Amino acid sequence: MSQLTFADERPVELKKGCMKDYPLVIGETDPNLLNIYSQICDKKNKKNIALQNELLIQAAQKYQQLGKNLKALQLIESLGQQNVQRTALTDIAFLAGVGIAESSLQHMRSNEMRYLSAQTTYPAAKKLSESIYTSLPEPDTSDAKAITEASIKQKRLTKTVSLNRSGNKTTRIDRAKNINVHPTPIKASTRKTIVMIKPQSGNTAASGSSPFASFNKN
Repeated sequence: MSQLTFADERPVELKKGCMKDYPLVIGETDPNLLNIYSQICDKKNKKNIALQNELLIQAAQKYQQLGKNLKALQLIESLGQQNVQRTALTDIAFLAGVGIAESSLQHMRSNEMRYLSAQTTYPAAKKLSESIYTSLPEPDTSDAKAITEASIKQKRLTKTVSLNRSGNKTTRIDRAKNINVHPTPIKASTRKTIVMIKPQSGNTAASGSSPFASFNKN
């Protein structure tokens, strides 16, 4: 297993004939770049011109990504001489040029301790800045639009809930008003009142007799 792992991790070795045909790759160690050139130099791909051009464009892009901007521009110029035109090559050339300009400016400011020249370098930088400004892409409003739509939906939902709550409150108030204005009539009691009269004792004198009769008997 260790031997197989070691074999897989070995860098791609290009043949001398390949490096002779493409001298820009001499001294490069990036495995992805070497792998691209190994495909370019593969005999199976020699007759496929379209594939060859696409692989060379990938190589130019890889040079630019590795910071080898001069090599990227040299390869782009070589492809241009073969009448190979691609928008990808234009992008790579622009990025490589910006990289070179940025590197030179950093060297000017950090190592040489000086500013851009008002007669030469600054006008060129200003012109490039103005050209970049006029070429800015339109702002992407997809996220803002999504946020706006979500906000509108939230406002509508809040408004609906508020209206529902207000309607319920009004209904409760109306009901209370109806109760106060039209009170429920109280029904008169239909129960009969029975008056209980306690009967008089049997010794009570008869009606019309004198109340002093008992005293007269004595």
